[in-house]
Amino acid sequence: MTVFIITFGYDSTRATRPVLTHGLGEGDEIVLVQPTGHEENKRANEAREDVRRMVTELQPKVDVNSLALNPEYFFGSIRRTVERIDTTDDDIVLVLGGGARDIYLPVAFAAFVCQSAIDTVLQFSDITGSVSELTIPDFIDPLGESVIETLRAVVNQEDGASLTLIANTLGAAKSTVARHVNELEEREFVRSERHGKAKVVFPTDQGRLAVDIDVL
Repeated sequence: MTVFIITFGYDSTRATRPVLTHGLGEGDEIVLVQPTGHEENKRANEAREDVRRMVTELQPKVDVNSLALNPEYFFGSIRRTVERIDTTDDDIVLVLGGGARDIYLPVAFAAFVCQSAIDTVLQFSDITGSVSELTIPDFIDPLGESVIETLRAVVNQEDGASLTLIANTLGAAKSTVARHVNELEEREFVRSERHGKAKVVFPTDQGRLAVDIDVL
């Protein structure tokens, strides 16, 4: 089953379109994240009912619930979001679709902290109305200094780097570089291709960003 956690305001489309784009199944849950006080707001109630009506017409056995965050309590809002993510064993789809910035920011921060627990992050575009999948950078768990040096060596090679080239650049054993690359691939900082017998390594966007802003 899937739990959709959705930042939400007054536009039901910002919840229903990402959910339908991803796919809705029996027993799924939709959690609409709104500021405290919206449970008594007429427009907010109408928007929630629109979401409930549309999704239950397509899949009757879906729960639609709310999560209220206090916009005046930033750290508390982060904590509540993290707790909601941590209390489910189901797949989690986080939808950064709409709602007030006061709730969008703590939810986005929680996504960064809980990156490993979230299966999919979807973004509803303010510009085009399209839904796209995002990758949240995994900068929380530190890498060893020697692994970081391997990543830097890969980023510095525009056309990809073989394990031999990386090893020669760093003055390290090829077996050590291979272990580093495996770790970096697991963290999605690099990707690799087979060119004949050689394994050629390329940085991902996340890997380039990590080196460019020096966060590791």
